[in-house]
Parts: sequence; structure tokens; C-alpha cells
Amino acid sequence: MHQPAVVVSCFLFASTAFGQWSTDSLSVPRGKLAATTVGTEALFAGGLGGGATHNTVDIYDAASQTWSVASLSLPRSSLAAASADGRAFFAGGQAPAGQSSRVDIYDAASGTWTTSTLSQPRDQLAGAAAGGKVLFGGGRGFSAASSRVDIFDTQTNTWSTAELSVPRYRLAATTVGDVVLFAGGTSGHSEAPFRVDLYDTATGTWSTATLPNRHAYPVATSVGDVAFFAGDIHPSLSVDGYDVPNGTWTTHVRPGGRFRLAGASVGAFAVFAGGAGSGVNGDEVDLFDAATQTWTTATLSERRFSLAATTVLGQAMFAGGLRNSASFATVDIFTPDLGVRYCSPANVNSSGVPGRISADGSLLVDDQDFTLIAENLPAGEFGYFLVGSNQGAFQPPGSQGVLCLTCGFQGCAGIGRFNQGGLIIQGPSGSIDVDLTSLPTSPPTAVQAGETWNFQCWFRDQGSSNFTDALSVTFF
Repeated sequence: MHQPAVVVSCFLFASTAFGQWSTDSLSVPRGKLAATTVGTEALFAGGLGGGATHNTVDIYDAASQTWSVASLSLPRSSLAAASADGRAFFAGGQAPAGQSSRVDIYDAASGTWTTSTLSQPRDQLAGAAAGGKVLFGGGRGFSAASSRVDIFDTQTNTWSTAELSVPRYRLAATTVGDVVLFAGGTSGHSEAPFRVDLYDTATGTWSTATLPNRHAYPVATSVGDVAFFAGDIHPSLSVDGYDVPNGTWTTHVRPGGRFRLAGASVGAFAVFAGGAGSGVNGDEVDLFDAATQTWTTATLSERRFSLAATTVLGQAMFAGGLRNSASFATVDIFTPDLGVRYCSPANVNSSGVPGRISADGSLLVDDQDFTLIAENLPAGEFGYFLVGSNQGAFQPPGSQGVLCLTCGFQGCAGIGRFNQGGLIIQGPSGSIDVDLTSLPTSPPTAVQAGETWNFQCWFRDQGSSNFTDALSVTFF
């Protein structure tokens, strides 16, 4: 159960044009831990540090920004984690007595823990969940790599088993829609570092795919319909993206080949951090913006590998890790700009550049702290922000720009205008604080947790009008 919450402050150490990095700390330094998120809570469990195997679970509640500590029923490292239907699962791992079959299950609603058992004891397995199913695949048993997949049905609370096409450990898993993907890994089988096993939870069927590049020690994460796989000992880091609905691959090559890195997705970003390898420092971060198909880089606050990552309430957290004989409690947190940009860039306005919209504050509805910002507007021209429940693309007659919210034939029915007193902005930039309890639709609408709203800014532009790009924001 939860222990009394402890407030831990976060310290900003870097920023970029697309977001900010900050740091925090686990209660115990350790690497080879597992991480997952359930609701507003990010959990970091088990691990190896200081010559000991740990059962510590650090729980960060992003809604209250507080930490608490719990314990696994058995200390272990190199375990796997996944979450579904309000429960977090921590399976397998290396215990002091050897590979374990233990599964610790955390119910976020009650704050209680229970245990279960895998069909085979193993460590260095991979976990993911989709469609009410929690899957733990592969791993290293007492004497050999395993092909076993243990599947937990959250509706019936029962386990079943399946088999991967190739036995392997050190593999990675991620989810796209109803499909769980197990990729890469190591074993005596030559195809292990290239094999992808896909399980469609909606149909209960398996299929396979082949990685374009070798990934013997991969990490996986997903953005939209694309699953990304990275990690191997190469002069460069090949990140292979698999478009699940289309069955097509794209390879992105990044400098500094490394393995034992961590991956997570937040907003439109796939983020790959840390790792070990020849010629790398272990503090490298590569960020892929799926919205713009561009890469940027950042740096962790500590050089390390065998760290764990998860995402909670719009923040990607990279926790713990090892380097040589040292273990780390550091948590590096990436918070991208709020929302996902689309219709970008906008048409150039008379200032010579496209107008740009962004947001600041919090995505938590209860915080009532959300600000819209418009930049690169023509100096001296007035404008106001718009809000809509759906995206669109329509160029109003006489306008130089494109309205990227849903617009009706006889006008823009359903689009709200922040044009009341005190909300008109004046170029070249302006901002407003948004009352999330009363968006200016007809009738006024209160934002609910889980809803996605779209924002844009209209402005006068040399006798005509124009628009910024648009921002899609999901609130919690």
C-alpha cells in the first residue's frame, strides 16, 4: 500500500524550442529496473544497485507531484512491466536465488498489491498491453532463451500462454492500437535480432515481420501508428519505424551506436535516452518529432545505461541507471511543448514569417492553468484565438490563411471565438489565459478530462486576414 506521500522538488536544467528538461530522484539508486504508468501514477520497480537487488517501488503521482514508496513481494532486477485497466504488472526478473516467475500486481484505485505467477521463471523478458490483455514474452530461463508468452486477460483475471516464433531474451515490446509487438533480442537463433512477433488482441492472431537492421538489445516505443525500435552495438544508432496498419518500414540513422538505452513517447515525440557503447558518453538523447519528421538532440543530467522510462500526464521520465560500478537515482523528465502542432507551418503573413501558436501551463483540467500564445503576427494588427472540437482545412474567401478547425458551409458553426472584452490580442504577439470551465462555443463548454480540443489564432493582415498554425491538446 501507499506510504505517506513526500513532496520532492524538480529542478530545471535545460530547455529547448520544443520543451523542457528537469530532474528529480528515486528513493534508492539502481539500474536494471522496470517502469510503467497506471492512471496518473508512474511506477519504477526493482533494480540492481550498490551490490544489492532491490524490491523498492517508487511511485510518482503526476497529478499531485508527490512521491511515495512501496515494495515488490520479491527483490529482483531485469524484470518487465506493463499496465492495463487500472493495474500495473511487474513480471519475472533476476532474484537473489535466480530467475523468478513472480508477478506483482498494483491496483491503482485501491493502492493494494497482489501476486501471481508466470508459467516459466525468466528474466530479461518484455511486457506490453493492449485490448485488455497484458503480455510478457521471451526472456532468459535457467539454461536457455525462452519463446514463452504469458497472457493475462484483465476481464476474466485468467492467464493463458502462447509462443514467439523464435526464442530470445533482451527483446523489446510496444503497442500500436490493438497490436502488441515483440522485437529483436538475443539467442542462439540467427534470426532473433531481426524478428518481430505481432499479436492482434482483437482477433487473437499472431504474425511476424522482419527488422531492417539488427537489434540484439533493443528498446521500443510507439507514436501513433508507428512502432520504433532502437539499440544495438553499431557505429551508428539505427532506429527502425514500423507502420503497423501499412506494414512498411522506415529507418532513421543517428550518430553514436548504443544499447541498454531507454525509450518513451510523449506527445508527438519518440525519445531515446542514455545507453552504453563504443564512442558514446551515455548521456545522449535523440528525439524524433513524428509531426514534423525531424530529429533533435538533448543531454541527460547523468551519463548512464540500463535506465527505465515511462510517460505520465505529458511527461517522459527516464529513471535510475548504471555506469561502471556506480548506480543512479536520477530521474530526467522531458516535458514537450503542450499539444501537438498541425497545419504547420502556416501561410506566411506580412511580417515575412508564418504565425505560430503554442500553449503554456498545465494539461490538468483541475489546475485551471492553461495559456494560449500567438507569435510572429504582423505588428499593430489585432487578432483573437479560436477553439474547435475537430480539425479541418478550409480557406475562407478573402483570407490569406487556412482555417484548421471544422468549418460549416454557411460559416464556421461550432467554432468558438475568444473575442470577448480583454481577449483581443495585438501583434506581433499576444496571449490569453483560457477559462477551461467555459470555452466560448455555443453553448459554452466545460473541458472534461480525456477530451481533445484544437486551437488556432485568426488575425488581420494588411487589409485581409490570416491564421497561425494549429494546436491539438488533450487534457487530463
